[in-house]
Parts: sequence; structure tokens; C-alpha cells
Amino acid sequence: MKPAILIQTDFSQTWSGVAQMKGVMKIVDPSLEIIDLCHDIKQFDPWEASLSLEAAEPYWPKGTIFVSVIDPGVGTSRRACAAKLKDGNIVFTPDNGSLTHLLHSVGIEEVRRIDEETNRYHDNEQVSVFHGRDLFGYCAARLAAGLITFEEVGPSYPVSEIVECEEFFIEPVCEKGFAEGFIMTGTRHFGGITLNIRNDQFHACGFEHGNTVRVVIIREGREMYYADMAYVPSFGFVEKGEPLIYEGSSGHICIDINQGNFMEENEIGIGREWIVRIVKGQA
Repeated sequence: MKPAILIQTDFSQTWSGVAQMKGVMKIVDPSLEIIDLCHDIKQFDPWEASLSLEAAEPYWPKGTIFVSVIDPGVGTSRRACAAKLKDGNIVFTPDNGSLTHLLHSVGIEEVRRIDEETNRYHDNEQVSVFHGRDLFGYCAARLAAGLITFEEVGPSYPVSEIVECEEFFIEPVCEKGFAEGFIMTGTRHFGGITLNIRNDQFHACGFEHGNTVRVVIIREGREMYYADMAYVPSFGFVEKGEPLIYEGSSGHICIDINQGNFMEENEIGIGREWIVRIVKGQA
């Protein structure tokens, strides 16, 4: 049975880029199963690409192939690679930080640079701005179809040379009754934010369900948000329109509004410059 291919990009669905990638894959083998992971990754952001891959990868059968194309360095000397994870899945991606979380969670057994001489779509040799279609998608399809082995993707290089996102190494401050971190990502559709504070770290600070906590969000020294809210298991524990803090399914602490959009309503963004301070209040 041929493995499924999951695609994630920052292309959106407002142009034909995703369809072009799928078309080239189907030219390789019309029977391939190609599934959309996400096409609304923040533009040019390998960090968000890395988070998204880590969130989805564990829930797919081993041997699944992922193609992640968030590629601000397309056409430059950055490596175009395929990484074999220690659980058997494979990720095709620019080596620009997009493998960070999988490197530390699942682990990477082997990484190879895609050989553009043998594994590039033949009709577009002079084009250097669409490697999602002409290199990553095409090579991934050849592997899924059984036309090449993983070893034939291209030459290997040391796993220790994989590029990692600096944000991964920023540790939150966790003390009794106090936690501080940054906004790792947000769900644009619903508007919730996810912090770099793990659920277990938050618990270790002494926070318990039912506590009222004070949340302050600061950007570049300026206070952008200030409110007291409940720390609860899920949305239904607060009234519609009320903010809450809770354990996210990603294993990290989240802040949201019940049936609202926290980011939009409060003009909150994402990234390491967005600092969140949480102080325990009354029980």
C-alpha cells in the first residue's frame, strides 16, 4: 500500500499553487492519496510550520509522507531536504527550522539533501521560485510511488546540521503562583493563543482549576492587555464572551474567549515579542 502524502504550505487557497503541487504529484502517479494538512501557516514562518508538523504527525500511520513548504529562502543555498523520523514517517521541507519540534519530540534518524539533478520536475528547470511544486512535491511523489528509495532522494548530511528555530530554546519563567512566557502561535479561525508554557510547568507553579488568574500581555515594553480570568478545564466553564485560560491539546497553556476571538477582539499577535505574565489570584 502506498503511503499518503500530507501537504502544508503558507500559500493560502487564493491562488493555484496547491493545485499545481497536487497536479505534479498526480502526473508522477495518479493513484497517490494527497491530503491537505494546512495552507494558512503564517507567511514565511518556519516556527509555525514546525509547530504544525509536530501537532499533526503523531496521528498518522507510520510511513506517511509530509511535505511542508514554508520557504522564504526558496532558490537560495538553503538545503531542500527529506528527513526520516525515528517513527518511520518522512518529511520533505526546506531545512530552515521547520524540523525543529520533530527533531526534539519524535527524533530524526537520517536527513538527505534532495538531488535536483534527478529528483526535480523536468519541465521547469529554469524556475527557482516554486520548489514546492518542482522539487518537494515531485520528489515526495516519486518516493511514495516507489520509483525511488529514500537513499535515492539525494546525499545524506549530519542530523546535527539541521537548522533549528531559536524560539524553541526560550524557557518560560515558572515560579510559585507566577508564570511568564511568550505567545508561540494562535488559531486564526477561532482566535485563541498558545503559550510556550507547558501544561505540566503551569501545574508545577501551583495553579489549580477554579483559580482566578491575572493575565498581562506586553509587547516591546508596552502593556497590550490586562484582565482577570478563570483557569478552567474547558470553554463551557465560563459564560459566553468571557476569557479563560486552560490546558491546550498541544500540551501547552492556552488563552481564549468562550465563543469569541481573543486575538481579534484584543488586537493580539503572535511571536516571541509578545510576552504573557500570569499571576495567581483568589481561589
